[in-house]
Amino acid sequence: MEILPVTSQFNVGFSSEKAWNGPTWREAPVPVPTETALAQRLERELRAAKGASELATAEVLVPAELLCRAARQTLALAEGEPCGSRGAAVIVDVAGRRLAAFKIDPNTLTTHEIHLHLEHDATNWTSLLPQFLKNLTRGGTIIISPQFTIEKKKLFRSQAE
Repeated sequence: MEILPVTSQFNVGFSSEKAWNGPTWREAPVPVPTETALAQRLERELRAAKGASELATAEVLVPAELLCRAARQTLALAEGEPCGSRGAAVIVDVAGRRLAAFKIDPNTLTTHEIHLHLEHDATNWTSLLPQFLKNLTRGGTIIISPQFTIEKKKLFRSQAE
């Protein structure tokens, strides 16, 4: 076997300073969830939580734009955080009872919690029915109010605070 020296003809376009012209792992863009994607994730989590609770036999009605508005406000609250919206844990409760909890990005350190509080709609006609009539149906119908409250809880303190 013969050993041949490597000449400069094989090093065409190679720079020892930076061999890779693409972004490094620190410079690579990280996908940020969009409002639509987060609203769909909220819907999936609520469906899964409903199926796993005693609400499985009940029908839950959510206003059309409620989840989109909640997703928009969640992303707005997460803007000033170190990891952005990817560092959020979202906790959803209905009438004071925790229904669902999930992390937006399970691979990112949780830096804050977003608490989404939903309430029953007391202004619809079914709220006027006596409880025994509601129990005669297949578990009842729960109508969620279009109003909700959302709050952020930081899980750390910066040195400036």
